Amino acid sequence: MLSKIMTILLGIIEQQPVNGYELNKWLSTMHVRDWYPIASSTVYATLKTAEKKGYIVGSTEKSGNMPDKTVYSITESGKIEFLETIKSFIVDFQYDITPFTIGMFFVQAVQKEDILSLLDKRIALLKKYNEEVALQIDKMTNNQVQQLFILNTKQNLYIIQAQLKGTADILAEMKKL
Repeated sequence: MLSKIMTILLGIIEQQPVNGYELNKWLSTMHVRDWYPIASSTVYATLKTAEKKGYIVGSTEKSGNMPDKTVYSITESGKIEFLETIKSFIVDFQYDITPFTIGMFFVQAVQKEDILSLLDKRIALLKKYNEEVALQIDKMTNNQVQQLFILNTKQNLYIIQAQLKGTADILAEMKKL
């Protein structure tokens, strides 16, 4: 599975070949850095890593009097790894919602039937977590655990419930498309 940063970069490159400067510009224009901080230097380092792993290939292009620039394209193995990561980000639940946000940001790369199936699986997983955490709260209450611990666990339950509602809304909208 790819890192969050590599997933974002491959998602952009998968849409169209770009150079490092254009990637950084895209991240700023699309306000990605507002919800996930990525330094410009990290973009270039991640591009080098992706190229070494064979996920992208760089080709040198010359444009008039401008210096040469390396334009990156996604490889077949990069696309496969990207799609597997996106699918995992969509279906898996983490309290850090960044992977799900990244997955949905690039959801158009996945077939509609797969998206619907992945969202259904996420909902099933969230329902299971909802039940398990609710049971945990009941046990904690019955065992007279300190209220602060119970409230902290309730906070986790609220996060799960919010994700469940949000995912259900997304699924309903996706079915309309």
